[in-house]
Amino acid sequence: MAPINAFSSSEKTSHNSHKFGFTLSPTNYGYWKTMLQPFLITNNLFGYIDGTILCPPATILVTTSSGKDLADASISSQTNPEHITWINNDAHVRMLILSTISEASFQHVQGTTSRDLWLSLERAYAPHTSSREYTLKTQLSNIAMKCDESSSAYLTRAQEYSSALANISEPVKEKDLVMLVIYGLRDEYNGLKSTLLARQSPTAFSELHGLLADHDFMIKKLPTEVSPAQAFIATAHSRIPIPPETTVPSETLHDVQQLAQQLGFQLQPLANQNTAPAQANYTQRSGNSRNFNNRSGRGRGGSNNRQQGGRGSSQFSWASNQNTVYGTCNCRFAKIVID
Repeated sequence: MAPINAFSSSEKTSHNSHKFGFTLSPTNYGYWKTMLQPFLITNNLFGYIDGTILCPPATILVTTSSGKDLADASISSQTNPEHITWINNDAHVRMLILSTISEASFQHVQGTTSRDLWLSLERAYAPHTSSREYTLKTQLSNIAMKCDESSSAYLTRAQEYSSALANISEPVKEKDLVMLVIYGLRDEYNGLKSTLLARQSPTAFSELHGLLADHDFMIKKLPTEVSPAQAFIATAHSRIPIPPETTVPSETLHDVQQLAQQLGFQLQPLANQNTAPAQANYTQRSGNSRNFNNRSGRGRGGSNNRQQGGRGSSQFSWASNQNTVYGTCNCRFAKIVID
């Protein structure tokens, strides 16, 4: 057995200065083991965990003799210095492992040596039993993307099942993993499914992250513009809400009647609200009909025309001296008759 040397202060400082950016949790044992094990191997520490650096006995037998005669030699038991060195080194390795364990996983910490600690965590998160193997293989074979699950979370879940099987020495082939993941995608990925399955070369699992991310970006783009025909159909089937009828205050109605009288209009109350729509009738005036500007009692226009010398022009620019327009305007409170 090779002699065991104690870790120097510089070696311990180098080990402790390494900052791990992860901690062991109930869901990332495979990732934790993959990241921590190379560090222990590189620094010649993994021998304390896998059992290649055995713990020396606590005591050793030492033979002492007072003279040249071997018969006078005596055998005594002494403390083994290498045992103390091994205990100190193993405690240092155990401390490094404990620094990477979260509070949620601390309940599985058992044993007094670094190997005991390593094996206790392996039994908790990667037990190599028939039931564990059956559960993981069933979960992976029946994996399906949930309706509210992102593509990244879906791939992470599949990777966790694959890593858990690898931890119990039952690794899954990458092409089988890719096929199971593609089969479990939602229906909105059917186009991508056909493209991936039609490939001549197999798709790597690492490619799925980029392919699914690109597909998610495409389906989340802004919707296309609506064609005029679709807009017409949507408008034709839509119903415009009709506001409820309101009651006009009597003061407002009185003010409108006074204003209409000043403008020369006649207001007639509506007998029924469901009257015909507004319309205009055109008739030919007779030659001896009265001129529009000769009216003296119709609004302000008559008096203004008399002051201007009784010109034969109409009071309004749109009025004709040959035709009379009879129009009605339906309102909620009255009908305006234009003569």
